[in-house]
Amino acid sequence: MIALDSIWRDVWRPPDRRPPWAWAEEHIPSIPYSPVPGRFRSDHSPWLREPLEALTDPAVRVISIIAAIQCGKTSVGEIGMSYIIPNLPGPALWLDQTDEDARDQAESRLHKLFDECAPVRALYPRDRHKKKTATIHFANGMTLWVLGAHNRTNLQRRSIRWLIGDETWRWPPGHMAEAEARVTAFGWLGKCLFMSQAGEDGDDTHRKFETTDQREWTFACPKCSHRQPFLWANVEWSKSARNDDGEWDYGEVRRTASLRCANCNHYFDDSDRTRWELNSTGLFVPQNPSASPENVGFHWNSLCSMSWGRLAELYLRAKAVARQGDITLLQQFYQKRLALPWRESSEDYRLEIERTGYRKGELWEDEAAFDKSGRIIPGPYEPEKVSAALRILTVDVQMDHFFAVVRSWSALGSSRLLHNNRLVTFEDIKELQNQFAIHPNLVFLDAGHAAYEVYRNCSLHGWTALIGDKRPTFVHHTKDGRSIHRFYSPRRKIVLGAHGSCSVFYWSNLNCKDILARLRRNQRPENGPTWEVPDDIDDDYLAQMESEIRIKDTGKWRWKQVGDRPNHYWDCEAMQVVAAVMLKIVGREFAPADSAQDHDSEPSPS
Repeated sequence: MIALDSIWRDVWRPPDRRPPWAWAEEHIPSIPYSPVPGRFRSDHSPWLREPLEALTDPAVRVISIIAAIQCGKTSVGEIGMSYIIPNLPGPALWLDQTDEDARDQAESRLHKLFDECAPVRALYPRDRHKKKTATIHFANGMTLWVLGAHNRTNLQRRSIRWLIGDETWRWPPGHMAEAEARVTAFGWLGKCLFMSQAGEDGDDTHRKFETTDQREWTFACPKCSHRQPFLWANVEWSKSARNDDGEWDYGEVRRTASLRCANCNHYFDDSDRTRWELNSTGLFVPQNPSASPENVGFHWNSLCSMSWGRLAELYLRAKAVARQGDITLLQQFYQKRLALPWRESSEDYRLEIERTGYRKGELWEDEAAFDKSGRIIPGPYEPEKVSAALRILTVDVQMDHFFAVVRSWSALGSSRLLHNNRLVTFEDIKELQNQFAIHPNLVFLDAGHAAYEVYRNCSLHGWTALIGDKRPTFVHHTKDGRSIHRFYSPRRKIVLGAHGSCSVFYWSNLNCKDILARLRRNQRPENGPTWEVPDDIDDDYLAQMESEIRIKDTGKWRWKQVGDRPNHYWDCEAMQVVAAVMLKIVGREFAPADSAQDHDSEPSPS
């Protein structure tokens, strides 16, 4: 009689329609594999609530989650499945990358969580043969399969109500769509949940997320109430957190890291308490509200749960390795920590170039000059006693326009960017030369495009043509018959008939850009020559200065353009280095040479 009464109560008990997270707070006393001991509490990860509510929203058909690792995205599926089994039973398919991954997911996480959840445990089949690692036939008629998405046969034959796909960024192309088709037979009851870290730009995971309303996890600033996402661009640390060698002091980076409000510029200290306070105001805000209401998406990154100082250290270490040509760690940082799809052009350049406290066009007392004999004299100097200031104009020539950089140099190799701009005509170059009183011998044009026009205008105005070359060094012969190696070639004279002639120099792409990479890392005079940019520098310049990386290709190092990112200002600055190397104010010769080297073939105002 007691057993019959229990059965009767179970049959007539109204379904539990609380949000899954509220239900889980009562019925999941612990998550065995979680680093946080004790009962599940959604306020530890409040960004999980809304995705769990969407899972049971009858108006939603597809849920796409792209989130950082170790921030609970898989928990949405695990907790959601724990709720579904006793409350909304129906055939369910959980897909991991491979059958082996699926088996590990089932054994190490799903089965252990089900064991802790009494309502699920009560539905375990009495026949132990119906509870296998990959398949569970529950007592209420529900079946759960845990399989691998790589095996195409796992995506076929079954009609399912609930599809949960984990780490879809690793799935073969097309398998997400094929898996999604399995819920068609259940009509409006069928639902898909895709969870993943970010993958590659334009992959299936990214394209699926773009079909959703793309909800972003945000917080409200406690000082100004401005609602904003957790943005990596707003994490800052002391730019003086460097050691005696000019390298980052990671302990100081971690100590000084903070998050800045995008509206009122208030700085939040890097602490778990601060993150808890910000997350307590958290809301998801759709970034694509015009999407179909059936498709919802959720995005959050590591900033809501992880130390910003630790993230800064990971980023700077990844950047250091990327400068040597290995972008693997940098790619992982974007995909796993920022939950952003990787594209080679996605690198955050703003954190790498420090503005130096002056404005474009401002002169400085360290600027060097040439005396009447063409020798370099340090600043400050008396203008009437010099023939020209040590200012160099370099121009990257495109088919129908130019990019120009003017940089001022000291006698010790430090430099300041005075001007950068996009120009249209050769006359614009001449006007810029006159504006900054630059000696014609210190105007350098890239001759890689429209070579004849470059040569003709160089001949007309007394400018110098440059051509980048893959050779690491070039042989020069001194007056005493010795041979030395330099990073630029001997002068080549181009005769243009009635249009006169001009000088052309080839230069080593590898070695001159290596020098540029070293120079631009230093803004501290005590560590050697500084490479300075003004406070009002434009973002286009900054982005282009992160347009190439050093890689090893077929056993040889070279500088490679990052994706299709424009690199014109980078080339202009590389040519600045070429000119400075010719003038012997930066760099060094490849082979030792005495102090009486032949300078006759090199540019000089003398």
